[in-house]
Amino acid sequence: MKTLTKEITKALLAFLCLCLAFNCSDDDSGSNNDDNLRIKARATYEDASTSRTFNGNIAISEFKLNISEIELEFDDDYEDLNDDNEYDDDGVVDFDDDIEFLGPFELDILNNTATILSIDLPEGNYEELEFEFDKNTNPNSDLYNKTILVTGTIDGQSFEFWHDFEEDLELDYEDENNDITVDNGLSEIIISFNLNDLFNTSTGVDLSEATDNNGDGVIEISPTDSDGNNVLANQIKEAIKDVIDLLDD
Repeated sequence: MKTLTKEITKALLAFLCLCLAFNCSDDDSGSNNDDNLRIKARATYEDASTSRTFNGNIAISEFKLNISEIELEFDDDYEDLNDDNEYDDDGVVDFDDDIEFLGPFELDILNNTATILSIDLPEGNYEELEFEFDKNTNPNSDLYNKTILVTGTIDGQSFEFWHDFEEDLELDYEDENNDITVDNGLSEIIISFNLNDLFNTSTGVDLSEATDNNGDGVIEISPTDSDGNNVLANQIKEAIKDVIDLLDD
């Protein structure tokens, strides 16, 4: 009798393990084919094919950003209809009036159109997109302890700009009646960084004012640099927020 009981127990355990393995493999094999929202980022600039040159003397070779969180805020009408629903998924938290995507997200916006995330969300209208800039905590990343990193040349001399600011930024379409709509098809949100405006002396910042006071051959622009560019670093940080747009694809 004891032997029979042991055999039955073993069979049940084997069956449970098989069920668990099936469920895990089913979850892990999911792809972006079922996702209905994709959030992307891209840079816009005049010389898209070669050197990314601005004002004739500024050449940008690298432009990276770190975002710690992204939030989508429900439209008021959608929120009223779904106030009893709860949504929870890996890396996503549902609050009363928004859905938060937990990062970090490292953006290389010069790398064509970078996909920040692709995910399946409840269908409906979302009012605005909010993301939080914050410094990177990955010691293996180029952005470690930085929120933004830009490299290139100024009049042929190498420069590096970085900042470690923490700030929330809310984005919405220029047309207030245009919501972010997620339906049974694939919806895309594109965040555009207009580098033409950023490095235009009349609308953004004038990098030609940067100096290499310590004479090491690299113009360093940061909140703590010893080259005398701390004020310029803060000007660039503020200007970046003014050149970000939310676009329809």
